[in-house]
Amino acid sequence: MSNARSFMVLAAVFFLFIGACTYTVNAIQSIEHGTRIAYALKTDQDRKVKAALAVPGEETYTGAAIVNIIRSIQENDMNVEVNGVLYIRTGTYENFDPSRVDLSKKYRATYERDAAGSLIKIVFRG
Repeated sequence: MSNARSFMVLAAVFFLFIGACTYTVNAIQSIEHGTRIAYALKTDQDRKVKAALAVPGEETYTGAAIVNIIRSIQENDMNVEVNGVLYIRTGTYENFDPSRVDLSKKYRATYERDAAGSLIKIVFRG
């Protein structure tokens, strides 16, 4: 009787061990599969073209659009220069004098960026 009992306990432990091994292998395969999917998604994002201009040339803005850009320089964290007049991002909109910007005139835009590619300043020339 004791041999049968020992055999039953041994069989139960063996099946528990096989079940635990199978569960571990499935968990490792799931983690590996998820890692491969995440890697594939990340590499595809890095290879995409982010933006392309349809027509080559300089961008032009009206004076009214420039006034709106200057109004939002604190939110965008950048400086704006219009025909040599610098509007810094730490300035307040209440101190901004819109009479210096001709609202009906067209301005060409030049962008200045830092080493990381972040926009520092937009320079408008009329």
